[in-house]
Amino acid sequence: MYCENCGSQLPDGSKFCGTCGAAQEAVPVGATKAAVETPYTAAPTPPPAYVPPVAQPAYNYAPPQPTGPAYVAQMPTGTEPLTVGNYMGMLLLMCVPILNLVLLFMWSFGGSVNLNKKNFARASLILFIITLVLSIGFGILMGEVMAQMLRTMH
Repeated sequence: MYCENCGSQLPDGSKFCGTCGAAQEAVPVGATKAAVETPYTAAPTPPPAYVPPVAQPAYNYAPPQPTGPAYVAQMPTGTEPLTVGNYMGMLLLMCVPILNLVLLFMWSFGGSVNLNKKNFARASLILFIITLVLSIGFGILMGEVMAQMLRTMH
């Protein structure tokens, strides 16, 4: 048995369509409405072909990230990337013993310094402090070992 309104298949003897809710006329079990109304036997109408739903486009709510020289030109002052030459110059200046500490403090806490240079200087200072603490601890440990060895020799 098929619905007269939407064509979906129904259990025999259904009074209403389970898909669209349309009322169905009473048809004897095993017979179609067309067979009851006409003296000849008509083939049952096939259900409508399945049509898959149309795929909705995926929406990307994040704005695209611009790149390239035009994007660099739009960046706020002091946040543009440093060049290889800038990094080489900074590393060469870090080789001068006292000047390196002065420059690291100026770059770390200066107001008009490039953000990348500021972060580089802060990371360098943190590594310097860690290295200094570990060196002092290792020096004290080695001094104690040497003192112990000298005491045992006498």
